[in-house]
Amino acid sequence: MEQSDEWDTLVQLIAENSYGAHIEPDSISIKVLDAEEDWAAPDVVIRRVVATNRGDWIHIDRPFARADQVDLVAALTKIGSTGTIGGLVVVGEQVMVRHALRLTEALEFDDDDGPRYDQSLSDIVDAARLLGRQLAGHDDD
Repeated sequence: MEQSDEWDTLVQLIAENSYGAHIEPDSISIKVLDAEEDWAAPDVVIRRVVATNRGDWIHIDRPFARADQVDLVAALTKIGSTGTIGGLVVVGEQVMVRHALRLTEALEFDDDDGPRYDQSLSDIVDAARLLGRQLAGHDDD
């Protein structure tokens, strides 16, 4: 992919503010510490996606279960009825919560809350944790 100043800015922000970030040319993996004992806390992955004639976007993904662990209709119903940001995708064997943002919007600041990607990232982590507990039987707090 072509070089992008916005992507470079996002990478720099995350590298400076996230412990355990692993940077690749078009993706960033961030370690998440979870309380669940029976679920190895998966990384959140932020991927750069170039949409033809629509600019650069990012996908923020976090797995919460294996596809054979959950009723996918129940998962879709749950995420649809809770107002959770994003949607669900199945990649390989993993069911993931995903949110997409235009890269330029991800870097915009919301008053004192910091860049927009940060709130989306937090929401994805929380949604995946909740869905994992409710639908895949991960440990409760």
